[in-house]
Amino acid sequence: LDNIHGITTSLQAYLNRCGGADLVLPVSFKLLSELKPFGVDPDPSCDKKKLRILYRIEREEYVPGKGAVMNVVKDKLERTLVFRMGTKTQPAVGDGELTHHTISSSPSMFEQVVRISRFTLQAQVAAPETSSSSATVTTDSKNKNNLKAAASSSSSSDGDVKKSSSAGSPRGVATTSTTSSPFGKGNIVATDELLIEAVRLWSLEGSYTQLVPPTGDGKELQPKTELGFANPGHFSNQFTASMWIFLKKEPSKKSTAAPRAILHRGYHITTGDPSPQKFAFRRVKHDTSRMLFMILMDARDNYIQVHCDASSHGAAHIIKSKKQVPVRKWTHVAVVCRGHAIEIFIDGKIDFKGNLQRPMAGNVDPIILGRPTPGFRAAGLPPSRPGAPTNAATPEAQMQSVEAVVKDVRWYVRDLSEKGVKAIMEDCKPNNRKRSSQKNFTLQSPSSLGGDFKSPNMINEAHLDAIDALCTGRRVAIESADSSSSSSNNNSSNAGGDVNPSIWKHWHQWTPRMDMQLMRLFTEIAEHRQKAMGIFKRGALPSLINLPARMVEIPDKLLRPYPLLRGIPRECLRMRFLFIQILNVRILSVLPMVDFSQALSPWSLAHRLSALSHLIFLEIKNIAWTHILQQTATGRGHYVNINLPRAKKAQERGDTSGRKSVFFQLYLQLHFVKPSLLRVDGGSRPWVVSYAGFGGQDAGGLFRDSVSTLCTELQSKWVPLFIPVPNSRDGGVGDNQEKWLPNPSSRSALHISNYAFVGKLMGIAVRGSHMLNLDLPSLVWKPLVGDTVTMSDVKAVDVIAHGRIESLAKALVSANAAATSGSINKESYMDLVPNKFIMIGYDGKEVELKEDGKNIDNTWETREEYLSLLKQAKLAEVRPQAQAIRKGLGTIVPIQLLPLFTWQELEMMVCGKREIDIDYLRANTRYRAPVKGTDPHVKMLWEVLEDFNHEERRLFLRFVWGQSRLPYNPADFTQKFEILSSRDNNDGVLPVSHTCFFSVELPRYTNKASMREKILYAITNCHSIDTDHAAQNVDWDDES
Repeated sequence: LDNIHGITTSLQAYLNRCGGADLVLPVSFKLLSELKPFGVDPDPSCDKKKLRILYRIEREEYVPGKGAVMNVVKDKLERTLVFRMGTKTQPAVGDGELTHHTISSSPSMFEQVVRISRFTLQAQVAAPETSSSSATVTTDSKNKNNLKAAASSSSSSDGDVKKSSSAGSPRGVATTSTTSSPFGKGNIVATDELLIEAVRLWSLEGSYTQLVPPTGDGKELQPKTELGFANPGHFSNQFTASMWIFLKKEPSKKSTAAPRAILHRGYHITTGDPSPQKFAFRRVKHDTSRMLFMILMDARDNYIQVHCDASSHGAAHIIKSKKQVPVRKWTHVAVVCRGHAIEIFIDGKIDFKGNLQRPMAGNVDPIILGRPTPGFRAAGLPPSRPGAPTNAATPEAQMQSVEAVVKDVRWYVRDLSEKGVKAIMEDCKPNNRKRSSQKNFTLQSPSSLGGDFKSPNMINEAHLDAIDALCTGRRVAIESADSSSSSSNNNSSNAGGDVNPSIWKHWHQWTPRMDMQLMRLFTEIAEHRQKAMGIFKRGALPSLINLPARMVEIPDKLLRPYPLLRGIPRECLRMRFLFIQILNVRILSVLPMVDFSQALSPWSLAHRLSALSHLIFLEIKNIAWTHILQQTATGRGHYVNINLPRAKKAQERGDTSGRKSVFFQLYLQLHFVKPSLLRVDGGSRPWVVSYAGFGGQDAGGLFRDSVSTLCTELQSKWVPLFIPVPNSRDGGVGDNQEKWLPNPSSRSALHISNYAFVGKLMGIAVRGSHMLNLDLPSLVWKPLVGDTVTMSDVKAVDVIAHGRIESLAKALVSANAAATSGSINKESYMDLVPNKFIMIGYDGKEVELKEDGKNIDNTWETREEYLSLLKQAKLAEVRPQAQAIRKGLGTIVPIQLLPLFTWQELEMMVCGKREIDIDYLRANTRYRAPVKGTDPHVKMLWEVLEDFNHEERRLFLRFVWGQSRLPYNPADFTQKFEILSSRDNNDGVLPVSHTCFFSVELPRYTNKASMREKILYAITNCHSIDTDHAAQNVDWDDES
């Protein structure tokens, strides 16, 4: 009690030194006593001691008119901690108990759910669509459409954006009066909380955090130095740490001491486990690993080592420099983390680059300069013996700081280029050349270079208020900090840490359609960055959450396909994307708590998140999706027998019933088994194929070939389930002429059951990444994810019918047609429409718009009813078939989660990449010795494939793999494409493929023309899979 003030002051200082976000205290009183004033034991006879802590949590928030202020989030919180003494025979930490107490300022799961729920409620209010695609009509609606509104809606093209600057609308809302879908796309609302977060992160990405200044004598690191700094709070896994370092003495080459720490981020809390043989699994289960990154040196040399928690087997991934840091000489060291790779720079030159087995995770734990806190274990540094308690003589207790002096220590929340690292040295270069003198080495103050190298600025209060006004569409005078960068469409980021309010002036104009285009744009940018870094080889989707929003370049060629974004400055696009990143970080934390079985209930959080599905990154969705698929995998596979000759003979006879097709044979053998038997693990086959009369053994190739064959049949006249879209008829008109849609005439019980089997095949494709070569329009995909079909989807398949509806709606803008110039009258109306309540369906057949419609006259007086029924009929024409597909899909995959995906994402999950990217295939290729990637005939192969058109590439892929599409996710390449050597090597030999193993025996052709000729002949004519063993006897004439 006498020292309560000293203890409080000491704990506050310790908390500040560790970053201010987490108070982490060791359970062992022996380790706690190293913190002043806990060095004095108040009662040595007591084995357990308690510490009662009262604390509060503060957070920086934006308050209009006051700027950024610190508000008390929680007050009068209390926590009682228990500390143990421990003895030589009895450890201070029990079996399975954590070695440290942690008091965190992070919001609880409940608070995070409340926060995201509040945000989605505001986004739901701000969810109007702004184009004709949102004007939906349901079959349940019996009210007549307002013709004037319909004409206005129809006349708005997909590229038009209706804008409003009403001061009364919420931030981020474009006020329009159109009908939204059940999952009406939500718009982002710039709440006060998100506003300050976005401005703060924007400022961080344009600057750096100065840990040790370049001026003065620097910071001297002693063995027990432990200097903590608050993490800047950025979620990215890309960052840069740089410093000038002066090592004082040579290390002992015979030393057995632990490595010497320089800088690290995060910590690792272990568990006490005195019985490692019996309880070894508990260490893995209970350890809290947050020591994700550490820069250190071994005790025996001065090589820079970087330890990362980014290996596939749980141990640390270690990157080591090629050369040592010299002793008694100032040296500039920089470590750049690019997510999948670590680069070490010494004196501005890259020394070593190492790829990580998996991307490093990001966190917001404190940055520590010097040794780890006693009891913490650096990644990759196991205890001296398994299960040893942390108060024993273990590396974590012995690890000390390197003895050195450091200056100009910086932390960037983005990965700097090699040019950027060199510029850091130039920005703060020595004033003299005495780099061998510890005392006489001085650095000049940072120059005002701006951009990557400008020091951080305080957020301007007036700027925040201006941004707040711009978000609501109010006019405000802007005092631009750097107007040139945000008023033009250039690629440069505005300089420095502060944010320029002028880049927010377009905020109130944003619509969900613009956000969807923005997401596609930045996905392309991420893919290009991934290709440049060679990340495709390590199997990962493009990471949008780790993309540096402010610093990323937006090339003109990538922006060109997105008309809604062309007139908006690059800085506005980057800021909008940063907001989406923040939203995804928050959704990630609550996603496991959301019950998506309630997605169709408007009051539920699942419904509101589904309305934001177009803003949620696929990598975030896949976390929950993959987990659920693994938990529901119950299948063991099934054996099927397929008679290919029977299917071929039926086609020769012109049989279009599909009863002898491969699809129907599989339907009879698989559709009536328990669906749980088909829910196999990712990469596994749900059935094993035996081709009657063929000498092939199914190790994967026959299965994939059966899938490709049934897809070919589905998109042909031999199976009556799908028909070409109307746009492809009569020479072709409009877009999507390659698409197929469900046959509206196939409505029998058998056909509906067939469609349900198609849905099961889609679910199997999603589970096992067995891509289906199907080209289906949004009319099919949208109902599968719970989205609403709109007139723009009708236009995508039948532009002529859509044009007629649009023209009719425009013409009938007035009840008195004669009073409007250019409108139709009673006589001309009958020339435009049928005289009965009928229409021409997608299959070219007449369809009644109402009961007995072919006998009901369509007159001038019924024009409004006819137009309404015509729209409804077009929107619902293939609804029964789509519902049957969705029902079958729901038996294989958890359909409750599908509203979280957009229809484009579901199409990609089912069908993979339609266009075969040769660079993507090459990145997932390996070469079996003696073949090498540098061999002339291998280089020739890639050149030939690059010259192939889409159909030829598709045939090649089927020839070597048995399927016609590549997985959308590199991680789904359960088999890499292999190029093998050929027994015969001359220009007259054909290549030999092994579809079960995704490989090809490639002869060493002497010229490109011969290779092209032989490959084209093989992929066009060689379809049989019969080289595994002798063909079986089969009655080729049996048609039963």
